[in-house]
Amino acid sequence: MMKRLLLFIPLLTLISCSQTKIVNSKIFCFDTMININLYEGDSGNLKDIEGIFTRYDKLSDNYRSRDVHNVYTINHTNEEVVVDNGLYNLLNKAFSVKNEGAAYFDPLCGSLSKKWKESLEKGEVLSDEIINEELEKMHVSSIEFNENNKIKRLGEAEIDVGGIAKGYALDEVYTYLKNKDISHYLVNAGSSSILVGEKNNKSGLFSIGINDLTNAYIELKNCFVSTSGVSTQGVKINDVTYSHIINPVTGSAINNYDAVIVISDKGYLGDALSTSMMMNSVDEIKEIEEIQNVKTIVIKDKKIVYSNKDIEVKYH
Repeated sequence: MMKRLLLFIPLLTLISCSQTKIVNSKIFCFDTMININLYEGDSGNLKDIEGIFTRYDKLSDNYRSRDVHNVYTINHTNEEVVVDNGLYNLLNKAFSVKNEGAAYFDPLCGSLSKKWKESLEKGEVLSDEIINEELEKMHVSSIEFNENNKIKRLGEAEIDVGGIAKGYALDEVYTYLKNKDISHYLVNAGSSSILVGEKNNKSGLFSIGINDLTNAYIELKNCFVSTSGVSTQGVKINDVTYSHIINPVTGSAINNYDAVIVISDKGYLGDALSTSMMMNSVDEIKEIEEIQNVKTIVIKDKKIVYSNKDIEVKYH
C-alpha cells in the first residue's frame, strides 16, 4: 500500500524552473532524491529544510533502527514506547486520515505490503493463505496513543507510514517557509510529493509535466501535488499487472488505475488520498474531492479517465 516500500519512480516531471536567483540542494531521504529550490532565502534556510526531511526520514523508517525511536522500534515491541513529538503527531495523522476520505489507506498494512514486495520481486503472486493471515493480523491489531508521546502497538501487524510521511514532512517545510516569509520555491520530494510555491514571473505558475501522458503538463502555484502510480513499478504476471500499492481491505495488489494525481492544500492528505484513490471508483473520487476540496487527475492506459473541471491539462 505505501509508497516507501519500493523506490517511487516519478510520474511528474518539473518543467521550466529557471529563475534569476536560486539557492538549491539535493538530499537523499525517504529512498529517493529530494530537490529543494528556493528563489529567495539563503543556504541557512536550505539546511533547515534538509533537517526537516532528515528528521522525518528517520522517524518514519520501518525497515531499520536509527538513532531515535522510530516506526521500526514500535514494530518490534508490544511495550509502550516514548517517541519524538513529530512521530507521535505523524502517526496520529496516519491513523485518522481514513476519516478524511482515504478509505483504502491503512498504516497497519506494513507486513502485508512487505510480503507482497518480496513475492513480486520473485515474479510470484502472494498466496491467498498468506493474504488472509495478514488481513487477520490487521483486523485484530491497533495502536494506542497515550499521554506524554507514548505509543503502544497492540497485536502483530506492522506499521508503515511511507504513503504519508513525505507529504507530512512537506507540510512542516511549508510551515517553515511561511514563517520565514519565503513564497518563491519548489520542493520536489521524489516527484510523488511536490510542494509548489510561486515562480518569479507575472503569473507565478510552474509547469509540471505528466509523464504518463505524452507531452502533457499542468500549471500550478501555491499547492501540494501528490502522485501514486504503477506504470513504472508494476509487475506483470500472466498478463495481470500487480502493484506495490496494496488494497488494505481485500489484500489485493491490483489497482484500478495507472496513476492518480491529487492537488491539495495539505501534503499529508494529498499523499494519503492519491494512494487510497487507486482503489476508489471515479464517482467516489468525485465525492471525496467535494468534501476535502482537492482536485484530481486519474489516468489509465495513457489516457485521462477523469480530471477535475478546474484542472487544465495542456499539451506541447
